[in-house]
Amino acid sequence: MKKLFDHREVSRLTGISEGRIRAWTKQGLTPCLEKRKGVLMFDFRGLVALRTLRNLRQQGVPLGKIKKAVTRLKRLLPDLNQPLSEVRIHLVKGRLICGRHRKRFTPEGQLLLDFSGEQTKPRGRQALEAVEALFFQALEDEQAERWEEARRKYEALLSLLPRHVDALVNLANILYLKGSETEAAAHYFQALRLDPGHPEANYNFANLLAERGDLDKAVLFYERALDTEPDFVEAHFNLAVTLEDKGDLPGARRHWQRYLELDPEGEWVEYIKKRLD
Repeated sequence: MKKLFDHREVSRLTGISEGRIRAWTKQGLTPCLEKRKGVLMFDFRGLVALRTLRNLRQQGVPLGKIKKAVTRLKRLLPDLNQPLSEVRIHLVKGRLICGRHRKRFTPEGQLLLDFSGEQTKPRGRQALEAVEALFFQALEDEQAERWEEARRKYEALLSLLPRHVDALVNLANILYLKGSETEAAAHYFQALRLDPGHPEANYNFANLLAERGDLDKAVLFYERALDTEPDFVEAHFNLAVTLEDKGDLPGARRHWQRYLELDPEGEWVEYIKKRLD
């Protein structure tokens, strides 16, 4: 399972534009782990930080106020690496209220007893927030390789919102990892009916087909993944391997060369160079 998310995937998962992700990263609010050929890479904590920042901005909290809160939290709690992911931050009656280790406080350090003044949210918004909370909890379980817990959360989420494509794809990944190939394929197919261009769904379904030996269909779905996300490095590599297995060496070379262009220090570079010799 992947441990990092590129900025395009983060944009899809959070609904934040790619430009805004880049801007917030440049301002140091949501630091990325690394850059690969202009692509920003985030871990799970970075994903959570961006989600927190998005929620605060949607509630009308000025960016300057958020920056001040982050600066104060770093002074108040020097052990923090990413305040926006390690501290729960809510807007309550115009004030930013923080939560950590069952304690609630302001960014200035004032300890609070409870959230009794927290604003009541409309039912529709509560339902959407419950779905998103489940999704991020499931992602966190995946990062920690708590597969059964993640599976249960994705299933609970899908009982609330059956058309959640990313949850369908992630649940399919877990099912496939645990050997439930037929059930995984059904979830990938359902995700692709809802979103035919979903890059991860196409890519992972192609992997499943390739392992089944259905190489022609695997090539088709790898190509669909690349139609939506042309710089999808792993898709280029796996497509190259599949094309080589089919005897299409010129096609394999094209995708191996593209892999080298996109990730010249990637884990498969030496292997590819040997294949190209």
